[in-house]
This record gives sequence, C-alpha cells and structure tokens, in this order.
Amino acid sequence: MNLLAWRYYAKLYHGFYKILWLSIASSIVLSLLVLPVAYLIRLSVDKAIPGGDLRLLLLAGVALFLLNVGNVCVTLWARHETLKLTKTTMQRLREDLLRKIYSFSRGHYGRLDRKKLHADIVQDTERLDNLSQNLVMGLLPSLIISVVLVGVLVVLNWYLFVISASVAPLMLIVNRMMAKRVKERAREYQRTIVLFSKGIQFVLQVLELTWTLSAEEFEMERQRKTLQSLHKAGRSMNWLNTAYAEVNSTMIASMTVVIMVVGGMAIISGSMTLGDLLSFYVVLNILRTHIATISSSIPVVIGGNESLVTLFEILKEEDEKPYSGTGTIEFDGGITLVGVDFQYNDRPLLRNVNLAVPPHTAVAIVGANGSGKSTIINLILGFYRPQRGRLFASDHPYDDIDLVSLRRQIGVVPQDPVLFPGTILENITYGHPDIPRADIIAAADMATAHAFIGDLPQGYETSIGEHGMLLSGGQRQRIAIARALLNRPKLLILDEPTNHLDANAIRNVMKNLKSAESGPAILLISHNRDVFRETDRIYRLYNGGTTEIGPTEVARDGELGPAAGEKHQ
Repeated sequence: MNLLAWRYYAKLYHGFYKILWLSIASSIVLSLLVLPVAYLIRLSVDKAIPGGDLRLLLLAGVALFLLNVGNVCVTLWARHETLKLTKTTMQRLREDLLRKIYSFSRGHYGRLDRKKLHADIVQDTERLDNLSQNLVMGLLPSLIISVVLVGVLVVLNWYLFVISASVAPLMLIVNRMMAKRVKERAREYQRTIVLFSKGIQFVLQVLELTWTLSAEEFEMERQRKTLQSLHKAGRSMNWLNTAYAEVNSTMIASMTVVIMVVGGMAIISGSMTLGDLLSFYVVLNILRTHIATISSSIPVVIGGNESLVTLFEILKEEDEKPYSGTGTIEFDGGITLVGVDFQYNDRPLLRNVNLAVPPHTAVAIVGANGSGKSTIINLILGFYRPQRGRLFASDHPYDDIDLVSLRRQIGVVPQDPVLFPGTILENITYGHPDIPRADIIAAADMATAHAFIGDLPQGYETSIGEHGMLLSGGQRQRIAIARALLNRPKLLILDEPTNHLDANAIRNVMKNLKSAESGPAILLISHNRDVFRETDRIYRLYNGGTTEIGPTEVARDGELGPAAGEKHQ
C-alpha cells in the first residue's frame, strides 16, 4: 500500500470531515438501535405471546416499526450526504489530473503514451469513485456497526458469542490467502482494459485507412488478441471475487447453523428461553449482513488501491518546465533569436540561429521539410528551451517572462489546424466564448472566411464534423486563421499555410493584415517560394543555420540550399 497516495486521497476530503464524523456517528446510532430491537423481540416471544397479552404485542410491534422507520431515515440521510461527499472528492481528483496535464511541458507530453494516459484517467478515476462509495457508504459503516454488534452479542449471550467467534480465525486465514490473488487478478484486468481502450482508440483513428486498404480482417485479428486477454482476465477476476464472497458467506452461514443447534439444545435443557435465542439470532443475522458487505467491499478496495496508486504516479510525475519566469510585459510583437542551438535528444537540428521579427513586420522563413522551421515556432512559443543561445520578446529575455501570458498575445495557425466537433462559431471562439459578434465577423473577414461562411445554410452555426471533415482543407485553414486573429494577437505565426491555401489566398490574408490598424507582426513559415511576395524580410533555413536574403534570392522549390558564397549568420 502506497501511504503517500492514501494521504493525498485523504486530503481530497478536506472540508468534509464533519460529514464523515456525522456519518460515523449515524452508523453507531443505527447499530445501537439493535439493542431495543433485541429486547422487543424477546419481550414479544417470552411474555406477550405466551401470556396472550395482545396490547403488549401490539405495542412491541409499533415500536419495532418506528425503529425500522428511524433506521431508514438515518440511512437515507447518511447515504445522501456521503454520496455528495464522494462525488465532490472525485471532481477534485479529476480537476487535479486536468491541471497536471496542462502543466506538462511540450517535450514531456511528446514522450507520453497518450492512449494509456487517457485510459488511466478515465477508467481509474471511475474505479476510484467506486472505491470511495464502497469505503464511505459500505466498508467503513459496516466495520463500525460490526464492532458495536459484537458488543451487543456479548451482552445478550457471551457463550453463544464465543461459539460464533470461533469461525473468525478461519475467516482471517482464508481472507489473507484470497486477498493476494484478488489483487493480482485486479492488476491484470486493469492492464488488459487499458490495452482494450488503446485498441479502440487506434481503430477509430485509422478507420479510413483500414477501409482504404481493405484491412478490416487484418485489424480484427490484431484486436482479437486483446479482446481474448480482456475476456480471460475479466472472467478470472469476477469468478475469484464471487468465490471470495461465497466462501465468506458459507462460513458465516455454517456458524449460524451451529448457533441454531447449540441454542436449541440450551432451550431444551432450560438454560435459555426461545426469546433469548431469537434476539441473539436476529442480531447475529444483522452482523452477518454487515460482514458480507465488508467481504464484498474488500475486492473493490484492492482494485481501487491499484487505481489510486496509478493516478498518484501521474500526479507526481516530475517535469521541468523550459522557463520559470513570472514577469508580464507590454508585448509589441517583436521576437529575437540570438545564437540559438537546439537538438532533439542527441540529434542536432539548429545551429547558431539568429533571427529577428520586428513589430508590425512580415517576416518569412523558407526551408526544406525537416529543416527545423516548426522547431523555431516551438522555441518562440516557449515549448522548448535551446541548449545554447537566448530568445527575447520585445527585448525582454524569455527567462524573465511568464510564457503563458506571452502566448496569449501570439496567434498560431499550424500546418494541420486542430478543429473539434461542433459549429464554426464554437471553433472560432474557442477560449473566448463571450467575445462580441462584431469582433468574430471582423476576424473571419480578415481571414477571408466570412464570405464562405455566409454562403452556408446555417452560417456560423454550421456543424463541421469530426476534425472539420465536413469542410474543405482551405475552409478549415481559414477558420483556424480567424480563431488566431480573434484575440488581436501582437504576433501571428502561419506555419506552412500553402498546405491548404494557394499563394493567392495567402496574399489576400496578408494584405488584410497589413491594412489593419495596429496589425500584428507576421511570421510566415513555408518551403514554397511563391508566398513571400508580401513579406518584408526573408530568412533561409538550411543545414541548421539561418541566412537573411532578399526576395529575388529565394530558391525555387527543391533548391533551398544556400546560394553561392553565402555564409550562415
């Protein structure tokens, strides 16, 4: 058991300790109600019925009914409060996990197994939710009530209690033996359910490729192995859990049979009345119910413990951010890279890169695929830190700046824009849902998107489908540009816009941006020389270094190496 994980779990209940104590108190009250129940049963059987006292019998019956109603009322209140408590703690846990995901650096996120992370967060939080409900509403109350009921049984008849308790050592031995196997089966089942979740995600992601290649049978065979493992692990775990509960139930049932026989012999010998036996038997059966609850909760707790440890490991993952500055600046769109070297693992990519994007200026970077253009974007956004050299925003070093605040003032349109299922309006206003309609239309118009949106039957309320599949590539790109412009960024980065837009469309967007009052600085990244006619400054990226060149020197496609006699900056 991971004590640190359980300490974190206990902290999730902060602010609800009063409800927990009230729940414990209500459990004690409920268990103490057994005393008057036992007394009323004995009174009815030993006095009212043999003596023909109908009035006493009716009074006993009414009292038993009222006690039962009180039991139900207290139980319902306790369940309502503890359910609210457990659901709130799970919300806190899920919020912590979301914050952790957002806190990951780009480099760390790139190394993660995202499918496994998704499965762990969704499925393990659900299992931990189940654990919390079993713990707070089942195991904990039943343990408390069982302790009180044991005391009641001792008071009612210590001799019968000793006989009842004789089965306890056997139950402890069996529980210890089976609990280890339950833990192993729970861990194996959780592993296979993660593999199943990853498999389904993969199937959905490559569905079109599977159809295109007619690879349905191939993929079915690949997934069938995971399904077989899941079937085997699930069947094994459920069978063992059932066996665990049934073995405990059988031992308890055997104990009650022994009590019935021994008690019957005591009645025959005259050392015990029928009322004494029935009252003891009723309390024993109530105890049996709570012991069964404890037994059935143990496998859930074991499985939940595995999930808690998994989630705690996610929350405690070490990840060093590239920058830790906290200062906010008046950003004017100016970005400077000075002597920057960068490598992925041990593979050098950029060497002594010098690049300047002045405010309100259009700058282009031209280079072949894989030359490091997108890496420069990630460096500007502060997702990575160079191994050598420095970056400046409006002449302020990145080490002093709050990068989250800086990124709010930068608009980025990646090569393949991320669009989500929803409407055009929802995609454009993502992160800014309350922005005025006039600003939305202005951003869309500047991105040359307003015209085609107006031609759609539902306009901005048009649904775009998964990943924007109901739109063309150019329409998706324009929506992404409109989204980037919505917050009036000081710097706009367009990464390979000609993937979906032709050069003429890009020029129209550039003209709109340049004609706008207080237009942003623009960084245009591409391997296509035709998109640079509207730029003020051009850098060629080749062999890891940058060279500033004029528009007439931009190499043709496929000829993006240095011109004769050029040297890297």
